[in-house]
Parts: sequence; C-alpha cells; structure tokens
Amino acid sequence: MEISANGKEWLAVLIFFSSFIFFTLGETVWLERKGWSKIGKSLAFAFITNIFSFGFGFFVIFLVFGVVMAMAWDGSLQKIPAQNYTVGAALIAASLFPFILLALAKRLLLLLFKMSRGKAAWLFSFVSSFLVLAASVCFPILFLYFF
Repeated sequence: MEISANGKEWLAVLIFFSSFIFFTLGETVWLERKGWSKIGKSLAFAFITNIFSFGFGFFVIFLVFGVVMAMAWDGSLQKIPAQNYTVGAALIAASLFPFILLALAKRLLLLLFKMSRGKAAWLFSFVSSFLVLAASVCFPILFLYFF
C-alpha cells in the first residue's frame, strides 16, 4: 500500500507530536522516580518547559531561516561582509537556540519549583532537553527519509 505525499506529511506531523508527548510523559516519570517531586508537579514542569521552548525556539529558527532565504532571493546576501561565515554562524546559532533555551528553562524551573539544585539539576536539564528535542525532530525526519 502506497501512502500519498500529503499522507506522509501528516504522518510525520503525527510522529512529531506523538514523540513530543511520549518523551514529555517520560520526563514526568523520570522526575517522579528520582523523588524530586510528585507526578502533578513533574507533569506541569515538563509540559510548561517543553511547550514554551518548542514554541519560542522553533519560531526563532523559522525567523532566522526566513530572513536568510529572503536575503538569498533578493541578492542582498552577497553584500554581507564575510558572508559565508556570518550566515553560517547565524544558522548554527538558530539551530542550537531551542536546545539552549529548553535546557535553561528546565534549569530555571527546577530552581523555581524547588525540585533540585547543583550538578544533578544541570545534568538533568541538558540530558532531558537533548532527548526530547532529538526524538521529536529525528523521528519524523527518519520516517520521511526511509518511507
């Protein structure tokens, strides 16, 4: 059975949201099992940080990539001093922005919710941010690439 191109796109969107929800719930269970908070507080923490960081972080990526594309279309990209390095740095910074924002948001909310402090909180923030972003972005890309 062959899936249409439109159907594949919708399946990729479904995979994105499914993995986002699955890993957010996984993070909730992780926090509860570590004993840092009860399940309700952990769920609020995970959804608040993930929704905020995904929304704002991907908006920034869209904005930067959109500006670069617009500059490429009208030819003003050629007028930027050190054009390849400047554009490359902007694209790399935009790509890393959601991860950095998510890790910092998680660390800040761990502090505000009085759930954890120190190295363990930093480690949790970076690992959970990497896992939720990698899964939510990589699974749909892999699906579109292989199917």
